[in-house]
Amino acid sequence: MSVTIGINGFGRIGRSLARIVAASPDLGVSIAAVNDLASTEKMAYGLRRDSIRGAFPGTVTARADHLVVNDHAIRAFHHERPERIPWADAGVDVVVEATGRFRAGTLARTHITHGGARKVVISASADEPDAFLMFGANHTTYDPEQHDVVSPGSCGVNALTVMAKVLLDRFGLHSVNTSVVLATQGWQKAQDSVIGTSREDPRLGRATGESIIPHNYVVGDLVRVALPEIGEMRYSYYCVPTPIGSLAELSGTTDRPVSVEEVNRAMAEAAAGPLRRVLAYDPDPTVSIDVKNNPASCLFDPSGTQTTADGGVKVRGWFDNEWGFSNRLLDLARLVGERTPAPMTSRRMSWSIA
Repeated sequence: MSVTIGINGFGRIGRSLARIVAASPDLGVSIAAVNDLASTEKMAYGLRRDSIRGAFPGTVTARADHLVVNDHAIRAFHHERPERIPWADAGVDVVVEATGRFRAGTLARTHITHGGARKVVISASADEPDAFLMFGANHTTYDPEQHDVVSPGSCGVNALTVMAKVLLDRFGLHSVNTSVVLATQGWQKAQDSVIGTSREDPRLGRATGESIIPHNYVVGDLVRVALPEIGEMRYSYYCVPTPIGSLAELSGTTDRPVSVEEVNRAMAEAAAGPLRRVLAYDPDPTVSIDVKNNPASCLFDPSGTQTTADGGVKVRGWFDNEWGFSNRLLDLARLVGERTPAPMTSRRMSWSIA
């Protein structure tokens, strides 16, 4: 069964979703409608030409009130408020709320109560959704009767969570510290600005190309939502002037001392087995650009693994902060859009060491 989605906000994430769906006819997801304040012609141009992804590998045209992608017609709306978008008229089942403006669960829910959609996936760390669901960690806790508005957290949360999941299940994990180094975001400014951003920290209005900018984002709290067994966490977060490709590091203490080889083998087995597509493993020495267009939540870098005799462990992974996260949004849209979802299973996965 194909899940029909609508996209509210045709920015970096919205256009990534459209590219992924267009390139994956067997994905089980189709796009029926998009909503953005830009004209349909500008939406088409933005999809055809991209400074990071390159030219669209197909055809994109604007036609009256439709965006036509590879001969597939997509309704184009231009409403400022989510409650005004007639999703039901376009046959939309699941809305991906990708504007970054309507993160509150109450606002996102108007896509259902007013627009006629059945479910909403918020492409951000939302305020009071029905559930936070991170693929590979706790997505099997989805309850179709209770969870209508859901969020996968953020790209950094997903990268950290998938590495933490492997360590927790294989070796036990506590006393965790995390750090995320994030590529330039669309809301950042080319020149210093004290207005035009919804972020309260004035440093986030500083010129993005000139500085490493600390960001007081509580990424650790959402990792703990997905994996509460970890307990309290500490975290740090920085924005850096690179166009794409971000870094996640996690350190903690395992229940017993482990070796670098054990940790790397556990990650490789998870990437080839139960976390395939969500976790990737690359034995080559990698830098941030190497993760570009990788669909995984995290590309594990075994060269960054460190362990200590008292059970200390540190791991590192890269993530394409747009592409990997967009793939998880589509996974989540497919999960909540299924009319008869598979029954919930245990959070824990079974493992074997070869």
